Amino acid sequence: MNKKWMRKEGQKWIADNIISEDQLDLILARYPDSEDNGKVTGVLPILASLLIGIGILSFIASNWGEISPIARLSLLIVFMLGFYYSGERYLKAGQRSLGTSLNLLGIITFGASIILLGQTFNLNAVDARLFVFWSLPAIFYLFRDRHKLYFFLIGLLTVGGQLYSISEFQSFSYLLCIVFIIAVGGFVFLYPSTLKSWIFTIGLSTQVLMFITVKDINLLWFFLFGFALFTSSLWVEKRVFKQPFNRLGTLIGFGFAYGLYFLLTNEFSSDFELPNPYLFIPVLVVLFALSVVGKRQENLYMHAWELLIFMPFFYLVKVTEPLIVGIVYLIIMFVYSGFKLAEGYRNESRSQINFGIVLFLLVCLMGYFNLAWSFMPKSIFFLLGGILLFILNAFLQRKKKQILKNGGPHHD
Repeated sequence: MNKKWMRKEGQKWIADNIISEDQLDLILARYPDSEDNGKVTGVLPILASLLIGIGILSFIASNWGEISPIARLSLLIVFMLGFYYSGERYLKAGQRSLGTSLNLLGIITFGASIILLGQTFNLNAVDARLFVFWSLPAIFYLFRDRHKLYFFLIGLLTVGGQLYSISEFQSFSYLLCIVFIIAVGGFVFLYPSTLKSWIFTIGLSTQVLMFITVKDINLLWFFLFGFALFTSSLWVEKRVFKQPFNRLGTLIGFGFAYGLYFLLTNEFSSDFELPNPYLFIPVLVVLFALSVVGKRQENLYMHAWELLIFMPFFYLVKVTEPLIVGIVYLIIMFVYSGFKLAEGYRNESRSQINFGIVLFLLVCLMGYFNLAWSFMPKSIFFLLGGILLFILNAFLQRKKKQILKNGGPHHD
């Protein structure tokens, strides 16, 4: 609980004669400052472990000319076992932050040992299997201790390992992707958390984008993945996945509309390629059907306007000018962001209003940039654009305050 926020809100409760000053003091006394201080001091061992881990990795990366390979490996194994042993002892003693930090150092040292082992015996890596082995102890500690640092570490190792595989070997590691889905996704499923579900959704989207890129698949298939995320938000039973799937799917669809508008209204449209319609459209139709049925099941049938952003207007370039299709996308984005804002105002939801404001301002910015860049002096262009955005944002924020002033958000 945030005591600063509680004290501020408590003054409003006193003004409304809900509680007295003495009662507010009694409420605040139930949440001592030592709890917050504990969180701060608990960060210090974690920062220390990160610095030590970076030092170990830097030491491994340097030239150990004066130490034999076997001695280097033995030294790392001793360090690793020492970190694990100390971490377990501190965990049993109730010092969770320090014990977790030492176990993290053990995991980092374990990875460094694998790297050195390959260098020592001249083992040439042909894929990113190293990161799979590296993530195994982190998976063990994650499901045993359920500490969020192990969760972040697994996400970093699997997504970072995938980037390494693509950059070094020009290949997508299916094994790393499976580890990510089972470990990260499984943990979120078993122990729901909003932040962790967002990390899983972003990580999964990144994995899919890397797969599409390395396999040289038409990028519009990632647009279809965004639609699949949005559709999944209507059917998934775990509530913790609904908002990340919905928001990120919407952002992917909106991002493609944003990019297609810019692409089709400029000279870049000559490089525009469409996916195979005989594969793309059937999948799209199935997703549309699932989305409509899903909205009907959740009593959201009247919100079918959300599907506008996923309509395949880009196929219209086959029958009309790209410029016209680009303008269609601009109109769709204005309509969509306007509906999103209206929905947030109607629900008195701060998060929905903020999301709608961001989308609406982005559309205004892109429309202004695309239309005024070619004929307006650049100094006037930036000055006028900044002023217009400030005025528009101030108007929208004022409207939000008016909507939320009588009790705040009810549907966040």
